[in-house]
Amino acid sequence: IISFLQQNAHPRVADRIPSVPENVCDQIRLWESDLNRVEMTPAHYYEEFPSRDVFEAACDYARDRSGLLWEDSKKMRLVVNAEIHMHMREFLRGQNK
Repeated sequence: IISFLQQNAHPRVADRIPSVPENVCDQIRLWESDLNRVEMTPAHYYEEFPSRDVFEAACDYARDRSGLLWEDSKKMRLVVNAEIHMHMREFLRGQNK
């Protein structure tokens, strides 16, 4: 964006150095770094586990398969990568028996 602004600056502004004000460049760089900071990952959210033991076993299961993205031990909630969702469902069905 910055190079585009520099290359397409109005003739009156193009003669100035820098043609794009520094505070504008800084703001564009901050905006870009914010965009690169967040990454979207397909995932599944689990809550309402029947017991703490089942929750901890589910966390361990997901962690062992490198699929645990987030966990909240206090409220027994977790998020797993979508790639292991079907395996996690089967695992939890086995735990509930």
